[in-house]
Amino acid sequence: MRQLIPRPWVLQQPMLRAVLGLTLLAGLITGLVVPFIALIARERGASYGTVGLMASAFMLAQLVFFFPAGALTDRIGRVRPVIAGLVIEGLATVAFVWAETPATFIALRVLQGIGLSLVYPAMRALIADITPVQRRGEAFAAFWGMFNVGWLLGPALGGLLASLAGKTLLLLVSGFGEVLLALPVFLAFRRFGASAVGAQTRSEGGSFRTILGGALLAAMLFAFAFEVPVGIFSGIWSIYLKELGASDFVLGISYTTFSVANILTLPIGARLANHRPRWRRVALLAMLLGGVIVGYGFPSVPALLVLGAVEGAIAGLLTPSVDAYLSTIAGPRYQGRVQGAYTTAGIFGAALSALGSSVLYAHGPWLPFAVAGAALIMLTVPAALLMRRSERFPAGEEVLEPAMQ
Repeated sequence: MRQLIPRPWVLQQPMLRAVLGLTLLAGLITGLVVPFIALIARERGASYGTVGLMASAFMLAQLVFFFPAGALTDRIGRVRPVIAGLVIEGLATVAFVWAETPATFIALRVLQGIGLSLVYPAMRALIADITPVQRRGEAFAAFWGMFNVGWLLGPALGGLLASLAGKTLLLLVSGFGEVLLALPVFLAFRRFGASAVGAQTRSEGGSFRTILGGALLAAMLFAFAFEVPVGIFSGIWSIYLKELGASDFVLGISYTTFSVANILTLPIGARLANHRPRWRRVALLAMLLGGVIVGYGFPSVPALLVLGAVEGAIAGLLTPSVDAYLSTIAGPRYQGRVQGAYTTAGIFGAALSALGSSVLYAHGPWLPFAVAGAALIMLTVPAALLMRRSERFPAGEEVLEPAMQ
């Protein structure tokens, strides 16, 4: 009798398998166009200030809507917000075809931010809902792995498509692709009905106020610190590479190098994530990551591609531990709000840095990266200490294994 190689645990669960498949498609579709939004605006006459405001508007929309969207998923379930978010974000991407004025560019980025706000906390809460506590490191690592497989292919394909057919077609393919993705989301998850939590509602972490006292604050500080560099990249990364002589294709590859390295290290990060205490590992990796961000100020395209791979590798080891920690500090009744609070803190850091990125860039291309890396290193210290305390004195965690559907 032939011996079959068993599938990984995350692929044995039908609902989790559906989540991961849709995440892969979302990463691919959105990854096509993300590197080129700022360039499209610049080609149509937008100033550096407008580009910075576009990135900041995208972040600020998420800052306003992430927490309410997370709370909404606790009330009406995870599926409807995901569908609405995909449609809103996709139509906003399509509308960039006709955008010509700074006000229009900024308004469309706001709509994209609202769409993402509806999708992201809901998907993260959904993963926590359908995954046992002791497996969440693996589940979140698989989530990031699938998203990065999409981003491995998406930006590179987007760069190739932009070179061959122009950026207008790129916007149409990405935008309408995201709208169409809402249909398989509905078909895959319609069994969830009005509530995504099912049998888990009996299993609660501490009260939301208790969680806010320390455990969630630690995660929010890390989120803020991690997203400060993201805001810099959203604001000036494409322009920075272009001014160093990179082609559209190389610009796409700069995202792909991160994704390749991230995919390779995520399985290791998944295994590490379930081992406690997590705070030492998270602190060390976060500080290393800050050093890499500072290194992006070195003006060499090949060096930047290498640093992108190093950043992706560190992130693959780091993010599953933070995600696993975050998902265990509250039960399903508060999971959407916890995920919303975490992402709100992150987007606040990204919005501040995106707003300041063009100002810092005007004083020296290396300066935004130096500031972002230093901020990440400094914020890691209090965040790690709070995380250490919350791991030593937990407020109460889930103990029941969710029923897989």
